[in-house]
Amino acid sequence: MLVAAAGLLLGLALLWLRAGWLQLVMHEAYEQRAERNQEQRVLIKPARGNLFDRYGRPLARDLPTYSISAAPAEMQDPRRTARDLARLLHLDRRRLERQFASRPRFLWVARQVPPAPGQEVAGWSRRGLYVSIETRREYPLGAAAGEIIGRTNVDNEGVDGLELQLDGDLRGRPGWATLIRDGRGHSHSLPRGLRRSPEDGRSVVLTLDADLQSILESHLGHVVDTLNAERGFALFMDPRTGEVLASVGVPHLPPGRARNWTITDQYEPGSTFKLVVAATALEEGLATPDQWFEAAANGVGQVAPGAVFHDVHKEPRYRFRDALRWSSNIVMGRLGVLVGDERLYRYATSLGFGSISGIDFPGEASGRLRSPAQWSARSAPTIAIGHEVSVTPLQLVLAYASIANGGLLMQPQLVREVRTAEGEVVRRFTPHASHRVFSERTAALMRALLAAVVDSGTAQAARLPGFHVAGKTGTSQKYDASIGTYARGKYLSSFVGFAPAEDPVLVGLVVIDEPKGGHYYGGEVAAPVFRKVIEDLRRVPHGMFEYDANRVAARPPAPAPVTVPDLRLMVPAAAERRLADHELRARFEGEGARVLAQSPACGVAVGRGSSVTMWLAPPVDSLERCMPDLAGLSVREALRRLTRLELRPQILGSGTVVRQSPAAGTALEPGAGCRLWCEPGVRAVGLAPAQPGIMARNGEP
Repeated sequence: MLVAAAGLLLGLALLWLRAGWLQLVMHEAYEQRAERNQEQRVLIKPARGNLFDRYGRPLARDLPTYSISAAPAEMQDPRRTARDLARLLHLDRRRLERQFASRPRFLWVARQVPPAPGQEVAGWSRRGLYVSIETRREYPLGAAAGEIIGRTNVDNEGVDGLELQLDGDLRGRPGWATLIRDGRGHSHSLPRGLRRSPEDGRSVVLTLDADLQSILESHLGHVVDTLNAERGFALFMDPRTGEVLASVGVPHLPPGRARNWTITDQYEPGSTFKLVVAATALEEGLATPDQWFEAAANGVGQVAPGAVFHDVHKEPRYRFRDALRWSSNIVMGRLGVLVGDERLYRYATSLGFGSISGIDFPGEASGRLRSPAQWSARSAPTIAIGHEVSVTPLQLVLAYASIANGGLLMQPQLVREVRTAEGEVVRRFTPHASHRVFSERTAALMRALLAAVVDSGTAQAARLPGFHVAGKTGTSQKYDASIGTYARGKYLSSFVGFAPAEDPVLVGLVVIDEPKGGHYYGGEVAAPVFRKVIEDLRRVPHGMFEYDANRVAARPPAPAPVTVPDLRLMVPAAAERRLADHELRARFEGEGARVLAQSPACGVAVGRGSSVTMWLAPPVDSLERCMPDLAGLSVREALRRLTRLELRPQILGSGTVVRQSPAAGTALEPGAGCRLWCEPGVRAVGLAPAQPGIMARNGEP
C-alpha cells in the first residue's frame, strides 16, 4: 500500500515537473512554433510598368492570366483531378497522373492559362488545387517591335531588349500579407491588415513612334520576301534630338535567338561611309564642290600601293560634287590619301565610329576602327570607301544626323520619361549634343551634295515629287571567312538619307542583306524602301511632316485631364456608365460577363473624351480551338500541339518555327489547315580583315 502511494506521488511529481518545464522553460519556443503553424506570409506581386511610344500608345502592357498549382498530398482523389486538368488544359494525362501519384506538397500545373479554363478550375473548389491570378505581357505591335522592345519570361521579368534594360524601373517592388489559418485550415487576413502593399512598376515613355515602326516593318519585310534576301534591318531617328523613332529587323527570330541588328551588330558600310572623307575634306579646306579630281577612263585606278579601285561609271575625271553623286571609288580613295591617316581617323572617331554611343540598350556593339599605327599604305583610301572598317547602323545614322542638324553629334536616346503608376513624371530625358564635329557651313554643303545624289545620282529611286530627299547609296561585297576573301554575288545593299533635305526632321538607314534575283545595288534595292516609308508617313494625320511650331503654339490649352477609374470585374454596362461619368469612352475587346483588364490602367491621367479599352472574359467554348503560339518550338513539339487540336499543318523548312499562319489566337474549326515556316539556324555576316592588294568593287550604277 505504501509502495503504491509512493509511486502515485512520484508520478504526480513528475507530471508537475513536466508541466512546469513546458510552462516556464519551453513556453516561448512552443508559442513561436504555434505561430509558425498558424501564420503564413504571402507574397503580393506588383504590376509591371507599361512601355509607351512617344505619343502614349502602349507598346508593352500587362494583362491578367491564371496560373494553376497543386498540392497532391492534400487531395482526396489526385488521379481524378489529374485527369480533369489534362482534359481541360490539353496536358499529357499520364505524365500529370505520375506527378500527382508521388504526392508532392507543391507543383505548378500550368502558368498563364486563359481566363475561361482558369475560372472553370477555380469553380471546382477541390482541396489541394489552387488558382492564382497573375499577368502575362502583351505587345500590341507584335513582332514589328519585338527586337527593340524585347520580352519577359513566365515570371514577368525582362530577359532582353528594353524589357531587360529598363527592368529596374518596370518590375516594381513586391509586397506581402500575413494570413492566419483556422482549425479547418482556411486562411484569413489578420486584424489590422499586417501587410506591406506592393509598389507597382514605373511606366516608361519611349522615343519610338508606333506608326513609323509599323510602316517600316511592313515595307522592309516586303522587300526581304520579294528579293529572297537573308535579312533586312533599318533604323530611323530625329536628327535634331538623337531620339530613335524606329528600329526594325526582319525576319523575326524566335524568342531566345532574337537580336537587335541595328544596335548590337556591325558590318562593313561600303559607300555610305564616303560621307566621312567627303565632309572632312570640305571641313579642312582640302577640296571644294567644283574641284576636279582624276579618275580613270577605263574605270580602274590605283590610288595607293596595293589599292586598285574600280568605278562602275567610267570617267577620266570628276568634279568633287559629281564624284559623290556617282559614288566614285577612285576619287574618294584619292581623297582618303589627301586627307591622310591621322585626320581621317580623328574625324571618324569624332563621329563616334569605333566606340559605343552609350544608348540605353543592352549589348551595344562598338564597331571596329583600328588606330593609324596599325594601318598600311592602302588603309586610308580603303577606309574612305567603307572597307577595313565596321560600323553599327546606329553609328552610321548618327553620323548622317550630324550633317542633317548642322554639324552636331547627338547623344542617342530611346527613353523620354519614366512615370509612376499614377502617371507622375519622376525622370525626364532631354536631348543633348555630345560635341560639334563639322561647321554649319560644311554641313550645309554636304546636305546640298547629298540632295543631288537623290535628284540626279545613284539614289534617284528615293525621289519624291514635291518633297526634297537627300542621301547616299551603298553596295558592298560581303566577306566570307570560310574562303578568306570577298564572296562573289553576295552583297549588302543600303541607303541612308534624311528628309526634308533643307530642314531635316527624319534620318534613316535601310540595309538589305544578300538580295537575290539580279538586283543588288543599294540605289535599286534599299532606296525605294526609304521613299515608300516617307510616302506613308506623309499620309499619317498629325505626323512629323505636318509639324508647324506656330500652329502648335496657337492651339487653345487642352482641357484638364481626368483619372481613369478601376473597372476590373465590373459588368460591361456598369463599366460603360462609370466611364461616361468621367467623360471617357468605352471600348470592349472579346466577349464575356466581366472586365478582366483595362488600358489605360486605374489611376492614369488622360484627356477628356479618351477611349479606355477593356478586355472581357471570353466564354469557355471560344477558347477550345485557337491557333497556339508556336514561335520558337521544334517541329516535333509544334506538330504534337497541332495534332492535339485536330489541325492540319503544312511544314515549310526544318528546325525551329520562326513564323506561322494564321496568327496565334485565331479561332479555327476542327480539321482546319495552317502553315509553319521553320529554319535550322541564322548565319551571321562576316567582317573582312585587312588584306593586301584589295580591289574595291563597291561602286554604284
